Amino acid sequence: MLSNEIEQAWVEVLAHIYKAVDWKKVAKGRSAYDIFEHRLEFSKYERDVPSVIQRLCNSLSLQAPPLPLDRVDFLRQHEEEAMKVLRRMPKLLTLYAAQRAKELKSGQAKLNL
Repeated sequence: MLSNEIEQAWVEVLAHIYKAVDWKKVAKGRSAYDIFEHRLEFSKYERDVPSVIQRLCNSLSLQAPPLPLDRVDFLRQHEEEAMKVLRRMPKLLTLYAAQRAKELKSGQAKLNL
């Protein structure tokens, strides 16, 4: 199902962004998860996938995080549906992305949705 593939692509892209953030500078005693979710909530109103990614990265003080470009391209190819998925479930995507970012940091390469 296309919707599941889009969810997985968002999770992968968001996980790379989450992993790239210097949370010691950004969080300052607050929950990294809550901050990321809040910033994603505001970013989801952008007009397209690249704009969402750019706004989210800017709001987290990231210049050019290493992103899986194949996943970004996939989201762009299915942009209308990708934006619907993001706007419908940012909290759940944040939860999966935070979990996936921890897996990426620890070297695990498995994604379970």
